[in-house]
Amino acid sequence: MRPDLVVVGGGPAGMAAALTAAATGVSVALVDSGARLGGQIYRQPLRDDGGHGPVGAGLPARFRALASAGVDLLAARAVWAVRRDGEEYELSLATPEGAGAGTLRARALVLATGASELVLPFKGWDLPGVTTAGAAQALWKAEGLLIGRRVVVAGSGPFLLPVAAGLVRAGARVAAVVEAGDPRRHARALAALTAAPHIVREALSYLGTLLAARVPLLTGAAVTAAEGSGCVEHVVVSRIDEAWRALPGTTRRFAADALCVSFGFVPRLELARQLDLPDSTMPGRPGAAVVNHAGATRLGGVFVAGELTGIGGAHLAELEGRRAGAAAAAFLGRPARRAVVRDAALARALAAARRLESLYPIGDGWLSWSDDGTVLCRCEDVPLAELHRAVAEGAARVREVRGMTRCGMGYCQGRTCGPALQLALAALTGRRTDEVGDLHLRPVASPVALRAVADGGVGPAGATPTGS
Repeated sequence: MRPDLVVVGGGPAGMAAALTAAATGVSVALVDSGARLGGQIYRQPLRDDGGHGPVGAGLPARFRALASAGVDLLAARAVWAVRRDGEEYELSLATPEGAGAGTLRARALVLATGASELVLPFKGWDLPGVTTAGAAQALWKAEGLLIGRRVVVAGSGPFLLPVAAGLVRAGARVAAVVEAGDPRRHARALAALTAAPHIVREALSYLGTLLAARVPLLTGAAVTAAEGSGCVEHVVVSRIDEAWRALPGTTRRFAADALCVSFGFVPRLELARQLDLPDSTMPGRPGAAVVNHAGATRLGGVFVAGELTGIGGAHLAELEGRRAGAAAAAFLGRPARRAVVRDAALARALAAARRLESLYPIGDGWLSWSDDGTVLCRCEDVPLAELHRAVAEGAARVREVRGMTRCGMGYCQGRTCGPALQLALAALTGRRTDEVGDLHLRPVASPVALRAVADGGVGPAGATPTGS
């Protein structure tokens, strides 16, 4: 296929970009790894019992027009490599099973690849029944299944509230919501978000659900261990100081058959890195793609939108998607007749998102929750002791640790352990996160069969599969 524009990612940013560009007459292909569009926020049921077709009824009405707008929908296709070839960009695709699914070429790209959850290791986090908060939400939205009957939701950030409230509404008993952030920050959060009343309304709705269900809301605390024989049975919670060090004598235990943890999100930079696009680093957080006021990158024809530019939620992602779609159409010679996003509205949404994110910093003291035997890399069973050994032997960058310990070499290729490794190494060496590096640069961006690599080319120019 050779559409004018390929949009990668079927969440709010990607759908908005595709619709905006298609409205100008540009031919658009929208690629998403999920079986149905929507991303995490609008995730659709996997079974189509209602007969509502490839775009589910749970999507906002504005997004249900994608097919009728002439957008080619390529669902259940992962982009595992992208490269520039002259004036075009070539994308290699794979099926969910990892088999090759051909290539796409286009003159312009919008990357809206979203984000993955950040989880910080603690004792027992590898027990069955311990998942990310997003996994629990996805299981309910896609399959209608509860992650457990008695659940603890823990970590840090605004995502904990909708997950916990959703579990309560679905019939689970939430034993506690455990927020590591300083409780004094939450009062400041509401005052700081007066320019974004929709965020305040959502937060108050979630809090109302939790309070009505008498769910304990613990702030300034963290899950420091999960216990159980064969699966999680008890969750150990400790008070923490401002640096996130566990305070002795403050332990509480909650009975639970599921523990859902999340410490925010990390932009999915793999495809952006394959194109050698720069990214910025925020203090104590992994990086985000750098764009200009129109969502454009330094490469002509490549635009970025949504969580890839920094975590901001569905509202901001949609605004950025419209902006990127309009900019891509203009690059292709089809400018929109009128402004699709007002600069002031985008500026307000961006300011609110950045302010909200700044209220949930991660303290270096989280390493005190673990001991040397705590697993850091679950795929390769690498304990924290190996990280300490590597640092003692001079490792100062994430890839050096990877080579010395195999951390990040397993099936997930560092998607789970990589951000935690980056934060841990920065804390142990006293360096910034951008100074220790990360594991986002991969010539194979998602797990594929070797035959897909062989049939679909070598991916980015100069890259070979053995470097992944």
